[in-house]
Amino acid sequence: MQTKIIIGTIAFMLTMIILGFVALREPARMDTFTDAYAGRSIERGALVFANNCATCHGVNGRAEECYDPSSGEPTGCIGRRLNNPDMLCGTRPQRLVQTGWSGSKANFVRSAVAAGRPGTEMPAWLQDYGGPLQQNEVRNVTLFVLNWESEELCGDQEAVVGPEWPRQVSELPAGDAESGQELYAVTYGCQGCHGDPQGDAGTAAVGPWLGDIATVGAERIEDYTAADYLYESILKPNQLIAPECPTGDCLEPSAMPGDFGERMTLQDMADIMAYLLDTSEFESNVEVEYPAGAVPPETRDE
Repeated sequence: MQTKIIIGTIAFMLTMIILGFVALREPARMDTFTDAYAGRSIERGALVFANNCATCHGVNGRAEECYDPSSGEPTGCIGRRLNNPDMLCGTRPQRLVQTGWSGSKANFVRSAVAAGRPGTEMPAWLQDYGGPLQQNEVRNVTLFVLNWESEELCGDQEAVVGPEWPRQVSELPAGDAESGQELYAVTYGCQGCHGDPQGDAGTAAVGPWLGDIATVGAERIEDYTAADYLYESILKPNQLIAPECPTGDCLEPSAMPGDFGERMTLQDMADIMAYLLDTSEFESNVEVEYPAGAVPPETRDE
């Protein structure tokens, strides 16, 4: 009897030791499982992004290389940059602050993918809202986008600011209209929203038609030249909202991407303006402060 008690005690102690060892290893095992599951989700999300999102946001999410989904030919990127510090860095990235989003970064991305952005070219992708994607696919592409956050990306603050923009548009280099036409139609995808300025107003899809901007741009804000108006509208689209768009009143805040000041070079800006205004040099009456410290037009010093 005593032998059985000893054997039972030893067996119990061995069982407890084994269970304790398993319990100690369980968090590490679960972490490994979670990492593997997240990795597979990101891989699936990469495929969803390549098949659906890259045509507007670029193959690398930086709105640099976009392709027509039907022909495979290079085309302008009409979507905003997603692989960008103002979208991904910190718990409250700049874009969440700009849009007044009070939820998490993950929910911001998931919501934009699922429901789209009304009044813009960004459609709803979730099946519940009429899109083609299932819940798990929206989740996977959200994880893929969030996966771009890295120490390298978030440590590069110059990527947020972009070039140092002149306070006056007259300080831009001389513009090349021929180059500007290519930049407008393809590189930056302006034509996808604003239409063909050499065509008619019906070619504009979302934003106001720009074929008459050389005239109306000089009339919308007192003391502004057309170049002043166009320059500030590109750099700070929420500062000057056009009165009418193809779908009715233009949205406020603007549906136009707010990161052209980060993506463009000074020469690109000058070339696009030369194309739209039919002049290589620009007259200026006002100053523009970019990216911070904007002053409403009615309070600016003349």
